[in-house]
Amino acid sequence: MGRDSAGGASASLNKTISEIMTFLSDRGRRPGGRGVDLRDFLHEKLADLAEKRYRRGFRRGHMESHKRFVDTGVFPTEIDFEAEREFFDGQNRRVRLTSKIRTVTARAKR
Repeated sequence: MGRDSAGGASASLNKTISEIMTFLSDRGRRPGGRGVDLRDFLHEKLADLAEKRYRRGFRRGHMESHKRFVDTGVFPTEIDFEAEREFFDGQNRRVRLTSKIRTVTARAKR
């Protein structure tokens, strides 16, 4: 890879990292200097993004389960939820989520 190509790739990775950090409200330090592995740092930020989304989904599931329990007095074994979310800056998507839980009765546990 030529020097110009490497500089362009580095600039592209830096731009992507900046956008992800902005979306995550991450004001942490960035790697700098010549020869720094930006790809590893980018992967770390992508993992941060995935973790944030996972945590949000878990919380949403908990909220929906509680809401159904309060409404019906029965803990739901199936949850359906439809929402519109911004997965990345300007990337709004409508998502339908369904979760089914298999339960084991007290008699079957013995």
